[in-house]
Amino acid sequence: MTSGWAGNILRVDLTEGKVTSEPLPESWQTQFLGGSGINDWILWNEVPPEVEPLSPENRLIFGVGPLAGTLIPLGSRTHVTTRSPLTGIFGDSNGGGFWSTMLKYAGYDHLIIQGKADKPVYLWITDDQVSIRDAAHLWGQDTYQTVGTLKEELGEEVAVAAIGPAGENQVLFANIMFDRYRAAAKTGAGCVMGSKNLKAIAVQGTNSVTMARPQEVRPLAEELRRRLDINQSRGIASFAKYGTTFLTTLYNELGCNSVNNYQDTVFQRIEDIHPDKFVDEFVQHNISCSVNCPVHCAHHWKIPQGPYKGEMGSKIEYIIMDSMGMHLGVSDLAAILHFQNLLNKQGMDATQTGTSIGLMMELWQRGIITAADTAGTKFEWGDVTGIEETINLIARREGVGQLLADGTLAAALKIGRKAEKYVCHSKGMTEVEDVRGFPGWALGYAISNRGADHLKAHGQIDKQQRHDVSEKLFGVPDVGNPTSVAYKGKSAKYHEEFEAIINSTGVCMMNALSLSIKFKPEEAVHMADYAPILSVVTGLEMSAEDVQQCAERIVCLEKAYNARLGLSRKDDTLHGRWMNEPCPSGMGKGMKAEDYLEQCLNEYYAERGFDPTTGLPTIKKLQDLGLDTVAQELVSRGVI
Repeated sequence: MTSGWAGNILRVDLTEGKVTSEPLPESWQTQFLGGSGINDWILWNEVPPEVEPLSPENRLIFGVGPLAGTLIPLGSRTHVTTRSPLTGIFGDSNGGGFWSTMLKYAGYDHLIIQGKADKPVYLWITDDQVSIRDAAHLWGQDTYQTVGTLKEELGEEVAVAAIGPAGENQVLFANIMFDRYRAAAKTGAGCVMGSKNLKAIAVQGTNSVTMARPQEVRPLAEELRRRLDINQSRGIASFAKYGTTFLTTLYNELGCNSVNNYQDTVFQRIEDIHPDKFVDEFVQHNISCSVNCPVHCAHHWKIPQGPYKGEMGSKIEYIIMDSMGMHLGVSDLAAILHFQNLLNKQGMDATQTGTSIGLMMELWQRGIITAADTAGTKFEWGDVTGIEETINLIARREGVGQLLADGTLAAALKIGRKAEKYVCHSKGMTEVEDVRGFPGWALGYAISNRGADHLKAHGQIDKQQRHDVSEKLFGVPDVGNPTSVAYKGKSAKYHEEFEAIINSTGVCMMNALSLSIKFKPEEAVHMADYAPILSVVTGLEMSAEDVQQCAERIVCLEKAYNARLGLSRKDDTLHGRWMNEPCPSGMGKGMKAEDYLEQCLNEYYAERGFDPTTGLPTIKKLQDLGLDTVAQELVSRGVI
């Protein structure tokens, strides 16, 4: 058996109350690696189009890659895959914390949840002892309470994945929270978990992960650790100090923040939520969120004064600074931190929550809706009391929360009155970074297999204006120009594959992206550089070409999954202001996606070898990647 993997899949059928362990096929390891790749293959084979997202037959799949929990110092992540109840298409998410390594140390690379329990339950995994237990005492608790209760009952060292009231009430964008603060967000995995009456999954593993050639892994790991040393790189030092909040000011300089529901891209009160203010006034100390990560980009914070005085939490991301701050006209940093805790407790995605409330605020501003449409709830920009009230209403599906609990686009369509023109989305998924002035970014949103997203097909080369990295990877400097359309299709293909590899190996995307744009080119780590890492850990001799082909196979499988659901080129697009309103400020002032997106898509499909008319993989492309059975099914269904 190869090393790096635990070698087993744990399958839990909640309808039958049955638990089985299956060997992980070695052919899957070579074809899809692990994490997101193997998750995708399971989803393709077990969740056909006839299975609806909230059907008991939908699968909730947890995956851990072969590098997670090893000496490789890039963090360890859990990938969660399902058919999304929010968008109805391919859905996945990625969360940090120690849950991933606990699952692996318990002896499993993947966990498949199917069926539906007839009452609330939780899953308790301790090595090869697995039991389905009554969760009546947990149902109704928020995620912080659930984690606390299970740690008290089972032991402090236990790692817990849990849903909150939003998942129980099947809010379509409910999260799964790992140990309180780390989220598998965006696509509604928590909603699927709630639909199965599964409140939590507690794991304790006591085994270790074998490595094929540990004597070669150690020096390689030490070299990676040196390259991640904050004293060796100002970029990584900034990430370690601020986490992703450093993007708040960078994006204000570029002009890609979303302000008041995309009405502007530059936030005038940026000093009120500046990353330095967060670090100086709120941060207690830095921590690592997973095994063997030396960057320590997470923070324990405490609010020193005001109405939330004494409230504590851990980690805050750029996405929350925008979705619950700038997007809603909020410049009170303490309130934004409070909203983060509230969303974590309820188990609810910050982006969909923010864009749903932002939509209502703009409709209220324009007189399109009144209190008669909102069950009396007012929607004024910057109203922190109203925002908190609405978050709780959404989680409980009460009042106006019933309208918003199915997502931003669904709410706009129910309201009517052309409200959907104020929703920026792709494939039904919203995002708060405003991309219309940045063609590479906009293209990445349009082609993303889970809908608009910043972590599926877009890197940091253009945002950081790294013409040197562009030159090294693509032979031209143009990708480093944020507002240029040149070579953005080539860049999108590369980043889709790079990010597929990172999510399949089980390491942290932010560490990987940080290493890819180091200012010393000889110390940068790109997709090809993961071949020797995988080889010494797993024992599979992988070349750079093998890694690239594995990544391409994973990307094309996800596209095939959506194609089987009826998606094609017509769906690789953007909606709302991103598409047809000129960017009001910043570097991309005056730009809009309808002016360049078709050109970028043409280049992207050509780079991929896809049919330019349908935007889908060809039969030959799928066969070349060893996806013959996928091609056969798409042909039999008349898709290609």
